[in-house]
Amino acid sequence: MKDHAPVDVSVIIPTNKIDPWLKLAVESVLAQKEVTLELVLLFDGIAPLDPLPWAADPRVRVLRNEVSQGVGYALRTACARARGRYIARLDADDVALPGRFAAQLAYLDEHPGTVAVTGGARWVDENGAVVGRFGHAPGSDARERLLRQNVLVQSAIMFRADAYRAVGGYSPMRQMEDYDLWLRMAAHGSMTILEQDVVDYRVHPHQTSRGVHPRADYVRTVMQGRRGLARELGFRPAVQFLRDRAFKTALYAMYYLPPDLIRVIRTVTAR
Repeated sequence: MKDHAPVDVSVIIPTNKIDPWLKLAVESVLAQKEVTLELVLLFDGIAPLDPLPWAADPRVRVLRNEVSQGVGYALRTACARARGRYIARLDADDVALPGRFAAQLAYLDEHPGTVAVTGGARWVDENGAVVGRFGHAPGSDARERLLRQNVLVQSAIMFRADAYRAVGGYSPMRQMEDYDLWLRMAAHGSMTILEQDVVDYRVHPHQTSRGVHPRADYVRTVMQGRRGLARELGFRPAVQFLRDRAFKTALYAMYYLPPDLIRVIRTVTAR
């Protein structure tokens, strides 16, 4: 696709490996209908050894970071090259379901006060069989729920490019870069969760087995963002203090609990 050609959506996929799941992710994007899109694929600290057949598709733009500096930095680099009115995310081992981008684009076009939209996210195993789902209930504005926990699945989200740039984009954080961005963007408009399933989110043994470290710098950044959004939405500091205590307790639990148990807890508590 020519650099000057207009597109509705820039789909961002960063990856630090080349495997069959990446092929499925890319193909799921390029198979989308009723939307003009580009795929910005960033190889983070790796280089393909063999030609990739879909790299010749004019809608695909391939970038490369010579040295990986973490997912936040990779996303910031890729989004800086996005040309669409909207930016959508997909992880390299996930699959965008048919009709996803058209549905999200239509919703944002029809709701100018909404800055981001996600949808249902099914869990699939290594072979693509559905084994569960995120329990985030649909709703036209999830910002109050963001003050309790991150209920927006990054691999399912689409957001306005102008709102993204207005808040400074992704921070170059190694974890929680998504939650940090949502908290800043939420000050500019609603965050919607559609009832429609939009992504198959892969769960497999190669994922990180533990959650974020509760005392990490990026946790402190997110806690500041939670308090800032609470002020913006008019909640009393004492109310947010209690939410933050519960959130911090959950982080400690998720850092040590087995991943399978964490998924069950997320399903039950996300609504």
